[in-house]
Amino acid sequence: MEAPLDPGPVDVDAMRIDVLRRAVEIYLKHAYPTGEYPENVKRRISWGEGAPPRDLFAKPPFERAGKTPGTQSPIYALRLGNGRYPHMKLQFQPWNNAEGLMLSVNTHDQVAGLDLVAEDVDAFKRLQSENQRLKEEIEQAWEAESLPTFLNFLRSYIESRSGDDEPEGGIGA
Repeated sequence: MEAPLDPGPVDVDAMRIDVLRRAVEIYLKHAYPTGEYPENVKRRISWGEGAPPRDLFAKPPFERAGKTPGTQSPIYALRLGNGRYPHMKLQFQPWNNAEGLMLSVNTHDQVAGLDLVAEDVDAFKRLQSENQRLKEEIEQAWEAESLPTFLNFLRSYIESRSGDDEPEGGIGA
């Protein structure tokens, strides 16, 4: 059975900023293990207090990354990079859950039509591989803290559906 793509009503203002801030902390811990961030990242992680999410996410450092396919749900991004690649992004979108959002990492390194010279191909593939490893590490760290990721959503969805196909009285009744 397929999980529904529609996250429910889109309510940007329901997105919890405290959850996003915690996601950023975890992201940075993995992306910059030394704790030293580039100046542009330092600027991107200092947002004002008190603005409603709709106003906060409408301007830099936040980017509008598109819409969830099949919905009108906006996807936002915060370009935080990592120690080797400045373009990796923390992405988030409104979602119908207690936190009001779902988190993901976009490696932002799947460049269509990139024409690399032969000697750069292996280095670029290594960069992509490291970005993918880091994406998975960050998302696993979010999951370990029960932050709202697609995998956590999918797990909850499957658990909520378990037992739906069992006959009354349990299995084998």
